Amino acid sequence: MSRPIRDQVVVVTGASSGVGRETALLLAEKGARIALAARNEEALHTLETEVTRLGGTALSQPTDVAEWEQVQGLARDTVERFGRIDTWVNCAATAVYGEVHQLSAEEITQAIRVILLGQIYGMKAALEQMRPQSQGGIVNVASALAVQAVPLQAPYVAAKHGILGFAESLRMELEHEGSPITVSTLLPSSINTPLFEHARSKLGVLPQPVPPIYQPRVVADAVLRAISHPQPRMVVGGGGKMLELVHRLAPRSAATLLLRVGKTVEKQRTDRPDDGSDNLFTASTGPGAVEGSFGQRAKSTSLYTTALEQHPGRIRALLTAGGLLGITALRRGRR
Repeated sequence: MSRPIRDQVVVVTGASSGVGRETALLLAEKGARIALAARNEEALHTLETEVTRLGGTALSQPTDVAEWEQVQGLARDTVERFGRIDTWVNCAATAVYGEVHQLSAEEITQAIRVILLGQIYGMKAALEQMRPQSQGGIVNVASALAVQAVPLQAPYVAAKHGILGFAESLRMELEHEGSPITVSTLLPSSINTPLFEHARSKLGVLPQPVPPIYQPRVVADAVLRAISHPQPRMVVGGGGKMLELVHRLAPRSAATLLLRVGKTVEKQRTDRPDDGSDNLFTASTGPGAVEGSFGQRAKSTSLYTTALEQHPGRIRALLTAGGLLGITALRRGRR
């Protein structure tokens, strides 16, 4: 299935910064009509200007994705402005870093509301508009941490696990009824976005992504691929694939490998003091930005993603070839 992006109506949540902002800019270059949603109104206005300059058409809609009524209103306003919704892209996220005993119940609840319920509400609001249309696609930006957990991010990890599970259930329901609506879930590796500067930290310092780190463009490219060529699941970045392989091949020793060999606790701490500001309960401020402060260490491409994950048929072919080679080797060994 191929869906050209030009003239599509696309809703992008979390559009004020990071992957959401970069996705909106790429969609604008393709000539899409975009509903931009986030809490930071200033960032939405600057993005709308950029989208228009690049040839896209934008509707800015300040939205708190943790509030169902606002997400439902975003969907209705988008249809009222553009006539339909072709694709809904869930990108909104926040983060709180610390050991579980350091986190308050309110902090855990808010992180789950924004990250998990925000995407669930997006999927449900999109469905309400897409079912009467008998067409549409949903793209969720989850995380490789939806497959393999790491310490210091328990609410984030739990929420991303939930996104993957909810999306899989929804996709199966749609498949069962023969619906043309598609659901794709992306599992990115660590990405150089402003998330880490905006995170609430109980570490005493600012947090940082676990290497390897990729630029937001890598994920935004994958989002556009999922819009035009939907697929159920796509890992973005070889680092994320390594996490998945650790989980699958060594589930019992994964924690030891990540803690002792991967040094995942130490590698999530910077040497920069935390300034005490975050966007957990309130919107971020400023004009918005695509990238965070780890650009010097971030990869601008992922050959693994573009060569394999964006073309799942190639993965199946490689697995089949590998299986045939294994069977051949076993037969020769028995002679």
